[in-house]
Amino acid sequence: PSTPPAASSPAGNVVEPGPGDAVQLVRDYYAAIAARDYGRAYRLWSQDGAASNQSAQQFANGFADTTGSSVEIGTPGDEDAGAGQRYIEIPVTVTATHADGSRHRYAGSYILHRTVVDGASAEDRAWRINSAKLRETTP
Repeated sequence: PSTPPAASSPAGNVVEPGPGDAVQLVRDYYAAIAARDYGRAYRLWSQDGAASNQSAQQFANGFADTTGSSVEIGTPGDEDAGAGQRYIEIPVTVTATHADGSRHRYAGSYILHRTVVDGASAEDRAWRINSAKLRETTP
C-alpha cells in the first residue's frame, strides 16, 4: 500500500497568519510575562521590542512589582490593509496582582502588525505588537 502524500499548500503560496494567530500572540505575550520571561515578551513587540518605546531593561522593570497577571481576550477586529501591511486590533481585559497583594484591572486593546510584501521574511510576516492602549478600570 502507498502512503498518502503529506498535506501542503500549492507551490509558491505562503500560508498567511490570520486573526487566530494574532490572538495566540497575545496569549503567548502574557504567558511569557507570567513566566517572568520578559525578554521573550519584549521581542513580541514590533521592531524586536523597540515598538514598546522602552529598552528591554525598562520593559522588564515595569513588571518588577507584578506577581501575577491574567488576560481575557475579546473578539479581534477586522484586519486593516495598508500598502504591504496588515493591522488587527485585539481587545483585552488584564488583571495584574502586585507584590502588596493589590489587584489592578486594565481594559483596552493591542494593535498587531505584520508585513505582507513579496520577499518579506517569515519574521516580518508574523504578527507582532505594534501598540497598546490600556487604561485602568474599576476591579
